Amino acid sequence: MPDGLKVRMIKGPAEVVVKGACHVLGRDVSGQTVKVRAGKALPFEPSNRWCRLHTQLGYGARLWWADPKRAGTSMWFNLAQQVSNLATRKKITVMLVGDTDTGKSTLAIYLANIAIRRGLVPSIIDADIGQGDLAPPTAIGAAVLSKQVVDLRDVNTSLFEFVGSISPVGFEELVAKKLKSMLDRTRLLADMCIVNTDGYVRNGGVQYKVMIAEELQPDAVISLGENMELFDMWHNGASWQILRAWSSHQAYKSRLERLNRRLDQFLRYVGNRYSIVKVSQVKFDYMNRLISPSNLFRLPIKQLEPDNMTGMFVGLGSNGNVMGFGIIINVNQDDSNIHIQTNINSFDTIYLSNIRMSSDRIMEVRLT
Repeated sequence: MPDGLKVRMIKGPAEVVVKGACHVLGRDVSGQTVKVRAGKALPFEPSNRWCRLHTQLGYGARLWWADPKRAGTSMWFNLAQQVSNLATRKKITVMLVGDTDTGKSTLAIYLANIAIRRGLVPSIIDADIGQGDLAPPTAIGAAVLSKQVVDLRDVNTSLFEFVGSISPVGFEELVAKKLKSMLDRTRLLADMCIVNTDGYVRNGGVQYKVMIAEELQPDAVISLGENMELFDMWHNGASWQILRAWSSHQAYKSRLERLNRRLDQFLRYVGNRYSIVKVSQVKFDYMNRLISPSNLFRLPIKQLEPDNMTGMFVGLGSNGNVMGFGIIINVNQDDSNIHIQTNINSFDTIYLSNIRMSSDRIMEVRLT
């Protein structure tokens, strides 16, 4: 972006008609119409002073001018070139770490878009099991990108791993194990694997991120923001390259926005069809622990009590792979049938979680 031009930040819901030359997260959107989802803030970076944006704002949307040193992608340009140069010599894995609202997801998209511009094939692994873009809460999603995007929720995700919690606290090793499995599945398909982690970096979170890095063995770790404990931790004999990135000041979301977005992510993966399955015909997995049908209702686990399973958000798998998701509508012990709201027609495994949806689907309840 030429010097002197500010970044036009637009927070959705909004529809933006671009008249002139403009980029969003490294993607050329000149002459296009760009939709900005509710709660999402996108930086529109004009290529010249003749660019005009005609914006229709929905309820709660807003727009403002921002300094390119604090928003947009200009502050990450050299970093993106450096990472892309690494990927032109060999397949690489890049891990993003930082506090909540430092711009990790935004940077992940920008890195992927720059890689595509240079003829590389990137993949993004979304490890945020509470606020991810490529999977519903409780799960990890990944996608190999063939074209540039401005919002990962527009990507058709086909690779999932199921954790079963919306918080990594207490499940750090399980998340690391699932991430390693996902990386093994995607690294052969892409020149650059971008692992976007959650914002848990305090009160034990830094050690958790180091544990993930030791499991994944990335070629580079990009630390966003001003958390020096997080940045300094990587210099203790790490075998990967350490890169520092400015935090984006465009990413803040209110607590209500986060709750609404998480609920939307739950429901968009469920569908509106129904399936009935006998307990004896499927396997059960709870936090990576296989449970036989005969023991399902006998174990002293609160989450597996029939009343608590009603409304539970679950993953549905076949042949060891998570194929989709659903909500348990009813558990009938008399005829051993489980009724599930889902669009998945065939599955042999139900991945259980510690999250259930309210009967009116307006909130989630964490079972502890």
